[in-house]
Amino acid sequence: MNIPYTVCCSYVFENLFTICQICDPSVVYKMKNIECLTVNGFSANASCRLKAVNWNKAVAQMDVDLVKPLYNISVQFEVLKRDYSNKFQPFLINVVLNVCDLFSKRSFMPYGLMILKVAKQFSNFNHSCPFSGHLLARDAYLPDSSFPNFFPLGLYKMNVTIMENYVRQPNSHVGGIVWYVQAMQPIQTKRNPKLRASRY
Repeated sequence: MNIPYTVCCSYVFENLFTICQICDPSVVYKMKNIECLTVNGFSANASCRLKAVNWNKAVAQMDVDLVKPLYNISVQFEVLKRDYSNKFQPFLINVVLNVCDLFSKRSFMPYGLMILKVAKQFSNFNHSCPFSGHLLARDAYLPDSSFPNFFPLGLYKMNVTIMENYVRQPNSHVGGIVWYVQAMQPIQTKRNPKLRASRY
């Protein structure tokens, strides 16, 4: 059963979670590039790479070794959008989150819960503090159901700065991840009906 787009939009406000399961996404977030940053004394051997799956999706493989255990991790999550002059400008979101509070369910910040959902789904960064040893993520991407689909189309830069101790001094910069994400309408591929019929 195909639900008209207008019906889909009007129903979103009444029951967001149900409608997300039965409507095709109007916006997808495709990763275009990724960068991993390390800091001597805290992290080493970082590796980040993307693999294209189709026109609408790319997945990330990430690895890093922690040189010392981290007991009280915070992240600064900042979003920037590329403007008409090809420069990235701050866009809506710039928050600091305590990861240990999120995992222990002492914090329920919406942006933190989105990051937490992605981390638990694709990585071994999925337990309470402390963290040590080798951290990895496999086939990670930004699920359409985890992020709002009303962002303007365009290229975004998402900075994740990782710190040991909270935003209050003293804190230590541990490393970071930079995602370049394209908010775009899904590309519909047209299959050749003759080719499809020949398979049967």
